[in-house]
Amino acid sequence: MTRRRRFCALWIGLTLLLSGRPALADEPGFASRLGSAVLSDFDRFYLQKENLTRLGVGLAGAGLLANTSADREAHEFYQARLRGRETDHVSKAAKIPGTALVTGPVYLGAYGAGYLLKNDTLETWAMRSARATLVGAPGALALQPLTGGDRPETGDSRWRPFKANHGLSGHAFIGGVPFITAAGMTEDPYLKGAFYALSTLPGLSRINDDAHYLSQAALGWFVAWLSCNTVSKGKDVDGGKAVFSLAPFPGGIGAAARF
Repeated sequence: MTRRRRFCALWIGLTLLLSGRPALADEPGFASRLGSAVLSDFDRFYLQKENLTRLGVGLAGAGLLANTSADREAHEFYQARLRGRETDHVSKAAKIPGTALVTGPVYLGAYGAGYLLKNDTLETWAMRSARATLVGAPGALALQPLTGGDRPETGDSRWRPFKANHGLSGHAFIGGVPFITAAGMTEDPYLKGAFYALSTLPGLSRINDDAHYLSQAALGWFVAWLSCNTVSKGKDVDGGKAVFSLAPFPGGIGAAARF
């Protein structure tokens, strides 16, 4: 299965996930609330001036990197000075959250577990992450060929529309969403910072693996951020509030949920 087909399969899978809430599909008004929330997400992302302006700023920044020597210089510096056995090991793990065929089942499993355990945080996180991926995927897919950037191993990152279709890193987009969503669900600045730092790792793994330039990873992450921001401004389908927080555990501190 090609990368583009995997991306489309993820989009279809998330659509099915959002349309089939475990054990509650017959809850009065749920389908209506869900449909309204998703349509609202798409409206804010693709039609509202504020978001389109932000997208334009992000594209301008990525274009500046891609169409100057900055991308190539960053690429050569990383590969010559920073990449090593340790970064390759980290990259193998960091790549996993950005894999399309992994993400959908994870959201479905988290949502089902949240429902069974009555854990509002898991349910909200899975639903918001799925919605963010769903709303951002068409834009991310369109920007890949529209920018026309190539991979480091086969060409440069300069934007030549429809010459290639690697101008945006799909791994950076897909892998950034779950962590950015979690960051938006915590009020603790340290935990928020940790989640944001984790959200950059899938994109960095592609830079490490010589699969994408800096501009392409950055653009993928930025579209993920815009998507998560779009969803966070909307209404949760269940209407409840669930947040991540830091809580003490024997021998240290860990992430916990507060409902």
